[in-house]
Amino acid sequence: MSLSFFLLLIFSYLLGAVPFGLLWGRVFADVDIREFGSGNIGATNMNRVLGRKLGAATLASDILKAIVPVGMAQLFLQNDFQVACVGVAAVLGHCYPIYLKFMGGKGVASSFGIMLWIAPFSALVALALWLLTYRFTKISSLSAIIATSCLPLVVFFEKSSDVALVVLVLCLLVVFRHRENIERLRQGKEK
Repeated sequence: MSLSFFLLLIFSYLLGAVPFGLLWGRVFADVDIREFGSGNIGATNMNRVLGRKLGAATLASDILKAIVPVGMAQLFLQNDFQVACVGVAAVLGHCYPIYLKFMGGKGVASSFGIMLWIAPFSALVALALWLLTYRFTKISSLSAIIATSCLPLVVFFEKSSDVALVVLVLCLLVVFRHRENIERLRQGKEK
């Protein structure tokens, strides 16, 4: 493992761990978002609790905090597999932030940011699936799970098998973070 790769992994995790939803809630609404709605720090809960503007700001921030390290990795590493690994580090940071005792978000927006950079066609396919599912179900978590689940296969055709393998790990992480949503979906209780 090169020093550049190692440093980018650490930088990516630390940037990914910045809880923008919590920050925007405190700065603009004097609210700890973890105490309202689902208790999640992500864009969906921000949108529900504090409105579209702060939800959109959180979404954009969570996407960008993944794009920045992945873009830097592309510049310095020029190895698709390593670039994808740097992206996964950002999502791990978002899901398990050191700043919040490893209790973070679900990683959907950050994963989308990574995919926009490393596999834009796959990102657009996932976005289309998310929008289509949400249009018919109005359930954000189900839309995220379905959109995320398609990514490894689409990436396999767009990029390479080693990048698709990293994306598979990323997708498993996002689906794992939705395990409570999956249980509520199974029981018919998901909002």
